[in-house]
Amino acid sequence: MSDALAGALCVLAALSAGSSMRGARSRALGEAGAVLILAAGASGAAAAIAPTAAALLLAAVAGFAGYRSGLSASSASMRALLATIAFVAWVLPGANGAQAVLAGGAIAALGHLIFKRASRERMTFQPLHLACAGACAALAYVLGAQPGALAVVSVVAMVALIGAHLSLALGGGAGSSAASLLSAVAAGGLAVAAAIGGAHGALVVAAVTIAIGCARSSALVGVVREAP
Repeated sequence: MSDALAGALCVLAALSAGSSMRGARSRALGEAGAVLILAAGASGAAAAIAPTAAALLLAAVAGFAGYRSGLSASSASMRALLATIAFVAWVLPGANGAQAVLAGGAIAALGHLIFKRASRERMTFQPLHLACAGACAALAYVLGAQPGALAVVSVVAMVALIGAHLSLALGGGAGSSAASLLSAVAAGGLAVAAAIGGAHGALVVAAVTIAIGCARSSALVGVVREAP
């Protein structure tokens, strides 16, 4: 289940990040993400190599599709929710292998194709973000029970994610830029935590992909006037 969810996250995050990967700053972010992913794969267990390779393939294909099609980047709300789902994947039972990664990515791609025409502009997510902030606080307690540096990194990342949800719940569109930055910090921290764990290669790829999309958005938009 963990790798299937990571594969789905790779596709959804890369589609939104790929559309904005134009310009030198974006290339620098992509190169930094690639270095982190490869370093995590090299330091991980041998069992993580195949899921990592499958996740890299999915992220590359989806990112290229987003880049070529010019799909609009997802909202700050969606990026925060993707980061939250990544943390859920982190606490789920262990990896399932490359097949699960590819299956999850295929399902996410199919879902995107089916629902890409649906208009969500008038949906209000403030109550959802408030609920997510509370759920993340409970999840932070669970992650804090892990040993050593893993607990510290996980909890710090989760605190950033709680801040992202609160920014969107209380500030609405005015909190979008801050929420994107905090989501990037949270996803980056999750990537580090998953790399320390050593057997979550696909989740590392998904988290770095989410972090790149969040960082790129926060760097570009400043204070964004968008419905959360």
